[in-house]
Amino acid sequence: MYSWRLIEDVPCSGSFNMAADQVLLDNFSHDEQPIFRLYDWECLTLSLGRNEQLDSLIDLQACQSLAIPVVRRMTGGKAVLHGFDLTYSLTAGVLDKQFPGGVLDNYQYLANGFMLFFKELGLNPELHKKSSLKKNQEPHICFAEPSAYEILIEGRKIIGSAQRVRIIRRKKAQSTRVFLQHGSILLKDSIPQIMQIFPYAREKNLRREIHSLESVGIYPKHSRVELCRLLLECLCKTFRIKWNNYNWTGKELKLIADYEEAFQPLEMQLV
Repeated sequence: MYSWRLIEDVPCSGSFNMAADQVLLDNFSHDEQPIFRLYDWECLTLSLGRNEQLDSLIDLQACQSLAIPVVRRMTGGKAVLHGFDLTYSLTAGVLDKQFPGGVLDNYQYLANGFMLFFKELGLNPELHKKSSLKKNQEPHICFAEPSAYEILIEGRKIIGSAQRVRIIRRKKAQSTRVFLQHGSILLKDSIPQIMQIFPYAREKNLRREIHSLESVGIYPKHSRVELCRLLLECLCKTFRIKWNNYNWTGKELKLIADYEEAFQPLEMQLV
């Protein structure tokens, strides 16, 4: 049986959460045990994909008036409004004993654990195996379009994930790769706030594309704490692992503090 390190964070700022994931990726060695992190947000926060354009289709004045900081992720993809979600990250080696495939293979592999989670909740999850063929239908909202190996409930997206791979180069040995996948499971209905931030969005379209554990009657009947426990149990069953609860070291917290400057909220102006 393998063991994975487990970090369960208290609610933190967007800059801390993004810096923490970057520290995990940058300092992970290929021969380490995988690190699974569950985290939360101290306030509503909008995260943008690494290369996502900050344009007039995002109402930054609305973000400012709603006290929603805007941060940029190290991963690609589209905007995610956090604070309504259960957020995770998983850091591991590419092509190691537990993750023998490439990027898409690992998306599919990890999806098995989330599929069991939704099944245990009495839902009927569907694995979306291919990215949408539609082009530029939705320029910003992550949950409006499913990507490959994301999970749908009743044809609607309920979880979104993104990956970043880092190459470890060695002088006298073959280079290796490690990856971090982070993502969000929607707990609560965020559509009213999404419509304030993205004024072009239409509620009818969003409700056709997005689900949450609230909209399927699971949350808050089951609390966030209960759902986190169930998720961890399902990952244990799926991947035949045990958890090694090992929170941040002092050295890691110092690194996160150093990294936070690079993930400060973006200036509230168009670029």
